[in-house]
Amino acid sequence: MSQVSLDDVVIKRRAGNLTRADLMKMDPVGLRALFRERIHHTIEVEIYPILLGRKPRPEEFGLQPELVLDVWRARGFSDKGDDFEWGQKYLDLASEMRAGRKVEIQGEIPKAFTDEEMAVVRKLLWGRCSVRDWVQGKPVPDEMIEQILEAGRAAPTGCNLSPARFVVIKDPEEARMVWSDIPTPIDQCVLIVICYDRRPYEAVGQINLVSHNMMLDAAAAADHMLLMAHALGLGGVWLTCLENTAKTFHERYGLPESVSQALHLAIGWPAMTSIKSLRMPLSEMMLARSK
Repeated sequence: MSQVSLDDVVIKRRAGNLTRADLMKMDPVGLRALFRERIHHTIEVEIYPILLGRKPRPEEFGLQPELVLDVWRARGFSDKGDDFEWGQKYLDLASEMRAGRKVEIQGEIPKAFTDEEMAVVRKLLWGRCSVRDWVQGKPVPDEMIEQILEAGRAAPTGCNLSPARFVVIKDPEEARMVWSDIPTPIDQCVLIVICYDRRPYEAVGQINLVSHNMMLDAAAAADHMLLMAHALGLGGVWLTCLENTAKTFHERYGLPESVSQALHLAIGWPAMTSIKSLRMPLSEMMLARSK
């Protein structure tokens, strides 16, 4: 069993190591992101090859995120939330393994969908289309907006850093602060602005390494949200943001400087059908295929 004290543990990053003293001064948003990232890189990525006998277990296995969580609690922050619940499961496994006990991962290996389930998946993926004109005077219910936001929260995110942030705009005048790359009848829809926060990437030392992942995370969230909107019988469209209105937008909602707009969605009740756009052949999209 490991005798290493948490006070002796160091958080190892490309951008420089962090001690307990450093963590005590870290921005809370960054600290929470660091917990998720350390769970991911030092336990989640490592535990499966260890359990399969493909690599040895490090002596300090799991102690880095344990230190981060210890500091989080010492600073008086709440450890309630899905991310902490997820992380604690890995911490418990790591603790058992350091004690020399055998562990098993609870859960099911993914199974192929039934034909009926696959039909729904194909209907969703190939039936979704961009809608740019909506029914006037028919607002999207809050419970539907919540389901759309939850779909964005469920999207994949690099290293579980979750930099995506959302702003919901219902008022047409406020919506004018968000510049669209095509004309949008903002009196007919709700806007969901998808932003990203740089603090998680700064905290884990990846801001200069893979900063483009923040935009990719925002895009993944947008895709999930549009699919959910379509499943709810709504119509949505993905729109591009420009920086010419960013300052006003930031000031209106009191956003920190670390937050930037990525894109926004316009969603409402479709006013009419549209011709579903189709794609070029897969054979022309393929650049290479390994044999």
